[in-house]
Amino acid sequence: MLSKVITIAQQKGGTGKTTLAVHLALAFVKYHNLKVVIIDTDPQGSLGKWFMVRSKKNSLNKNLTFKTASLWGAQYESKTFKKDHDIIIIDTPPKIESDARPSIEAADLVLIPMTPSHVDFWATEAIIEIAKKAQKKVLVQINRANQRSKLINKTHEYINSIKVSATNIIIGNRQIYPSSMGEGKTAVEKQKKSKAVEEIKKLSEQILLELK
Repeated sequence: MLSKVITIAQQKGGTGKTTLAVHLALAFVKYHNLKVVIIDTDPQGSLGKWFMVRSKKNSLNKNLTFKTASLWGAQYESKTFKKDHDIIIIDTPPKIESDARPSIEAADLVLIPMTPSHVDFWATEAIIEIAKKAQKKVLVQINRANQRSKLINKTHEYINSIKVSATNIIIGNRQIYPSSMGEGKTAVEKQKKSKAVEEIKKLSEQILLELK
């Protein structure tokens, strides 16, 4: 059993943390036959609402578990789930600087989604600092991106300047991501083949390599 924890964290809202969390979870289940749990620590409860819609539509999967917890409770829950799950994904709320430490200390990998935006650059530094102090592996994920944007190059320059690693996958700002979420599903379940499916599948493969 793999038994690894991925904490998805970002100070700024609107970077697509929850959407990324569920899409990765279903990619791990569908393409890698892994047993996954998603722990929702965001009081807003978007992930829980997604799971409720999923439950009502009988779209549950035996290899996917959902759990709510506080940021502090996530550390305990992740240790418990490690006993019988391959991947534990902790989805965190924005503005968690003072409370982030337990969920980041629980992680084998801290995944930081960031849109190509100077505002996101500024917000990212606090989480990176917390993760570095905890001596955790950090990966930045360029998310919700217009791949023709000139800001993509600026984003790569910023990531290089702060000396952290990034995935080599850019997740596009595609309508299928939020629309599938509204149905309690994900793009990898709604579509057999598409740019979104290709992005998520490749990202899941890269993250598993990082976790080895």
